Amino acid sequence: MFYDGAKVLWDNRSLRAPGVVFGEIRYRPGGFCGPRVQRDFQLVILHSGQCRLSVDDTHRELRIGWAALLRPGSLEHFRFAPGAATHHTWCALSPDRLPNDLRHRLAGAPPLAASSDTFRHLHAAAFKLGRPVREAARHVILELALCLFREYVNMSRPSGAGAHRAAPVHDALRYMEEHFGEEDCLAGAHRAAGVSRNTLIYKFRDEMKLTPARHLWRLRVERGVALLGETGLTVSEIADRCGFSNPFHFSRMVRETQGASPRAVRRRAWDGR
Repeated sequence: MFYDGAKVLWDNRSLRAPGVVFGEIRYRPGGFCGPRVQRDFQLVILHSGQCRLSVDDTHRELRIGWAALLRPGSLEHFRFAPGAATHHTWCALSPDRLPNDLRHRLAGAPPLAASSDTFRHLHAAAFKLGRPVREAARHVILELALCLFREYVNMSRPSGAGAHRAAPVHDALRYMEEHFGEEDCLAGAHRAAGVSRNTLIYKFRDEMKLTPARHLWRLRVERGVALLGETGLTVSEIADRCGFSNPFHFSRMVRETQGASPRAVRRRAWDGR
């Protein structure tokens, strides 16, 4: 059987444009889909429940908050949690809609990747377009799909020195980049790494030559200095957005790293020096 229709909670949320589909569905406990042959490039994002995905001769468990990349020609079979409903969304893109450079990058991309904030925002933006889909919106849907697949390549392939980092360090770094201004960012980074606190500290020291905490404060200062030069936000506003407890703490760390006060750093940037 291709799918168990009796075990599907149809949300009826889908957006379509020529060669593109954004969709959402919930399966009742014990639901399944397939086996089927994939016709498109597709990204599947698990939001709740469980899903065991078989692709040709490989089997993997999808992780909540992660995206799975499916390619044309693969034989797929989805099996959903037996004890709870499973909620997932997807974006399917016809091969003839893919530019050659993106098709080449997707050919070498891994089958799973942790979703970034950018990826989640792009995916959510499609559903905000609403229905009926007007002609102009169809072009927006296609561009959102292309951006979503490009962001998948981006978030699944760390560049430069990070290309060979261990997964816990990579996951912690990505979390810090996206949540550096939050008070509990460090605790969240430990959870994202999926290893014990001491293990992450050891791996961080081995690869980054500093602890996670020191990297986070360095990141916060760097972002704060960038905001001084790029915006008109006050020192207090920047300190708050970058995770500092008060503007005095931010000012002290800026002086230590830049050799000048935040206002002097801003004057230099705005004067073109």
